[in-house]
Amino acid sequence: MSLSKKVVAVGAALSTAATLGVATPASAASNYIHNATNLGLGVIHVQDGNYTHGNYDVILPAGRKTTDFWPTAAGYYIGPGYCGYEWTLTGGSWLLTNDNVAPGKHFIPTTRTIQVRVERC
Repeated sequence: MSLSKKVVAVGAALSTAATLGVATPASAASNYIHNATNLGLGVIHVQDGNYTHGNYDVILPAGRKTTDFWPTAAGYYIGPGYCGYEWTLTGGSWLLTNDNVAPGKHFIPTTRTIQVRVERC
């Protein structure tokens, strides 16, 4: 087969593969937690029950995101005497999804990005 016929055959094969919709690998999970308050927020990297500070791994400073520490986050912790609000990032906008977050640990999927505001209750 001549070189030009080989090029045409390869091009046809690639075109057929594209038409068949060859599966691409799923993208890696990514999310973050944004601390939308002027207080520190305890955040959890992996939901494994083994947290650096008992109930959380790191204190997330005001205005910061967990992407400063990790590519994904598993949850957050609100201490006794505090409560919070949780927003979910949906289509580029923040949607209030919980206006009564109680103290304790709260876990999120690795595909959900949230913003948390904490205040004294």
